[in-house]
Amino acid sequence: MHVGGVVVLQLTVAPDGSVTDAKVESGHALLGNAAQEAVRRWRFEPAADTTSMTVDVNFNAQ
Repeated sequence: MHVGGVVVLQLTVAPDGSVTDAKVESGHALLGNAAQEAVRRWRFEPAADTTSMTVDVNFNAQ
């Protein structure tokens, strides 16, 4: 089965740039866990404070 679509995640990013939390806001249930696992490996520019943001993770069925 090939599933594609967009998962919207609410991220919490620590001052060191690491993702400390990723909550699924919307998207296909089968893709939610994969999206969370992927963004937990992302690194952002370090900042003075903890930051929250919403991101879209796109999956293309092949």
